[in-house]
Amino acid sequence: MSPGEYAVHYSSFDKVAQETGPSCTILGSLKGAEEYAKTQVILNPELRCRIYDDRGFVGSPILEVCGKQYEGESEISPRFRRWFGSLLFFGGLALVIVDWSSDFTLTWPATIGTRMLIPGLILLVTEVALILHAKRKHIHDEVRKSV
Repeated sequence: MSPGEYAVHYSSFDKVAQETGPSCTILGSLKGAEEYAKTQVILNPELRCRIYDDRGFVGSPILEVCGKQYEGESEISPRFRRWFGSLLFFGGLALVIVDWSSDFTLTWPATIGTRMLIPGLILLVTEVALILHAKRKHIHDEVRKSV
């Protein structure tokens, strides 16, 4: 895509459209992309259209238009990764420290805590990696635009 172009990405197509139809449409202006997305949602109420600029999937979409019958998709949001990851990691760490302070005589806090630490750490590391990738790509795009 060239700077100034916008992509309208579709979701929730029926099976035939996914095999044969486009997954996105490139338009030359934001206003044109908005009008096009709204028209597509009216034509297919089960559809969701997301508009992105020339940077692609970096960050949130510029605009999201959902049809009245759109059911949504499951995805882990950054907020969920941060809060639930922190809760699991620091809660598990607290349980391990409680058992450690009693010389591991209780055993159940350390057992539960160690099983909470790993998923919490994975969620937090994933979030940090996504943030660093987005920043790196943003800096790369700024350098590319200035050249």
